[in-house]
Amino acid sequence: MSIDEIVHTCSNEKVAQAAVASLGFDFARRVRIEAESHGTTTGALVARLVHEFGETAHLDDCRVIKLAMVKADQPLLCGLRVLLETRLESIRGASVRQWSLCNLPGALPSLEIGQLG
Repeated sequence: MSIDEIVHTCSNEKVAQAAVASLGFDFARRVRIEAESHGTTTGALVARLVHEFGETAHLDDCRVIKLAMVKADQPLLCGLRVLLETRLESIRGASVRQWSLCNLPGALPSLEIGQLG
């Protein structure tokens, strides 16, 4: 079980949606509210955050997630939750306009604020 597996699977919007739903009602609700505040769906938000993590994560970020996954009953879900907790905090307060800006045609937009690192 690895972070690469989280990134590979949860970069898919539908898989991301299902994974968040399996993390419990309260957490899924928090993610849905954040997604709605950025004018997107839960699956799209999570897929994007996971994809961006895969592109930009630093070694320390990965260590925190791996440590959480070590003794977890469901290591991938545990790792996803830790990843999302950090990333959701970093985008809180970003405007819909900031959220929708895109660097390259067809690419996932990058956040302007609060990147880890």
